[in-house]
Amino acid sequence: MSGVDYPQLLRFARELQRAVNFSEMLTIVREAVVALTGYQHCWLGIVEPDQRHARIIFMPGNQALEWDKAQLIPVDGDPMMQEILRGNATVVVEDARTDPRTNKEMAAILDSRTIINAPLSLLDAPLGTLGVGTFGDEGVRPPTEAQLHTLIAIAGQTSVAAGRLQWLEERATAERERLELNRRLAQSQKLESLGLLAGGLAHDFNNILQVVLSHANFIGDGPLSEVQRSDLQNLTSAAERGAALTRQLLAMGRRQPQTLDTVDLNERLQGLLRLLGRVLPANLSVDLIEGQHLPTVLADGGQLDQVFLNLCLNARDAMPDGGRLTLESELVLLNGAYVRAHPWAKPGRYVLVTVTDTGTGMPPEVLERVFEPFFSTKRDQGNGLGLAVAYGIVQQHQGMMHAYSEVGVGSSFKVYLPAYERGATTVGPKLESAVRGGKEKILVAEDDPQVRRVIRRILENAGYEVHAVNDGQEAVEAVQAQPNYDLIVLDAMMPRLSGRQAYEQIKAQGTGAHFLFSSGYSADLLPPLLLAEAGIEVLQKPYDPDRLLRAVRSALDRHGP
Repeated sequence: MSGVDYPQLLRFARELQRAVNFSEMLTIVREAVVALTGYQHCWLGIVEPDQRHARIIFMPGNQALEWDKAQLIPVDGDPMMQEILRGNATVVVEDARTDPRTNKEMAAILDSRTIINAPLSLLDAPLGTLGVGTFGDEGVRPPTEAQLHTLIAIAGQTSVAAGRLQWLEERATAERERLELNRRLAQSQKLESLGLLAGGLAHDFNNILQVVLSHANFIGDGPLSEVQRSDLQNLTSAAERGAALTRQLLAMGRRQPQTLDTVDLNERLQGLLRLLGRVLPANLSVDLIEGQHLPTVLADGGQLDQVFLNLCLNARDAMPDGGRLTLESELVLLNGAYVRAHPWAKPGRYVLVTVTDTGTGMPPEVLERVFEPFFSTKRDQGNGLGLAVAYGIVQQHQGMMHAYSEVGVGSSFKVYLPAYERGATTVGPKLESAVRGGKEKILVAEDDPQVRRVIRRILENAGYEVHAVNDGQEAVEAVQAQPNYDLIVLDAMMPRLSGRQAYEQIKAQGTGAHFLFSSGYSADLLPPLLLAEAGIEVLQKPYDPDRLLRAVRSALDRHGP
């Protein structure tokens, strides 16, 4: 057709092939429109997926706005916009001031005169429109037939380029999501490996501490000088600090023994706030937003206190100049769609507690490591186990924990705990009576020889008749040979047969003995529900002689003589 510059259109098509993003594409389109049609202003109108809005990218003669700066305008209720963006024919408005199809208020604001819009489509699917025109003093300038055909050709090439770039963007997004999923999986596996390592170390260290504390008690029963007793007290204090550290390691590794009960989280948070009133500064305000009619959770209340207290104290430290701490509880349902979008989540009904602060926030590189053990941004403060321990406790409760943060805005930690339907019970303080010994016959199975000797000495000093064996298999054989034991004390983790396996085989023999478990690593080997059904207590290492004797006496007396 006369007037159409086909070589220039061909060069335009080749230029578009080099565009790697929408910004480059818009620049190339603008230059082609100016060169091939003479119009100094052009724009793209891209229909959004909801088909109710259009993204308008306006390109004056000397610049191009980027895609993410485009303005969204409504399509519904605007006949001109509907005809332009949803039609399949070129629309020419010679003068926007007089054409009945135009929005006169918008035309006056923009000072629009001539408007030409060519449709953009890909495989018969409408994408939007490519528009050119005149404004203000440029006056009315309707297109010639050659200009109209040129604009249609530019729109066709632009449609292909937009479809290609959209596909590239979707592929890049999918790749980013894949890398993010792999990163989260690697982070989860790293935390799991560290937890297993920590749990194993804690088990062995607890046996060492058991021997240290027991012998310290033995020494304390004898005559000592004032200096010796002071030294002994320092030794005991150091061993107790070591025991506290192993409890943190067990919690981090999700190996901490639990005492499960139904817990009302609103009541628990109320109690926590009463405690926090003593440690939070006056320039920090606290809000508790309680969800209504929440189900209870099956949990160890003391461990949950540790989780939320840790989160609140971290929030306090993140707001040195004051701010607002908000605790909010609610019931949430995580469905399949949510889980697909959040790979760390598990479907189900949860009581969600969110702890939010308006503090300094964390950059992405810190947020990524926030649950790692021994990672801390506080110099010379703490051991970096706080959030790792909290994460382990929540995981052990079959829950989830997730963190969000933005530098200068604050941080939000979300704790998801599985909903449990039964009503909560209140457990009050218990008074302990004096330690009593006895004459009963006790079988002890413990694979650590030093711990075995300590237990035997404590029990024999209290008057009990004690037979000690090296592992679970020997315990089974001992009961087969002499089934009249009153109590059987089993270490949870032993070679050949674990404490649980030995218990099951001994029970199958029909013995009338009572049982007591002892462990420094019991969470997986001795599930709380199993212990509750069997009515068996777990004595957590390290323990002092009084705790052992109380546990033995309690196990012997629980079901009567």
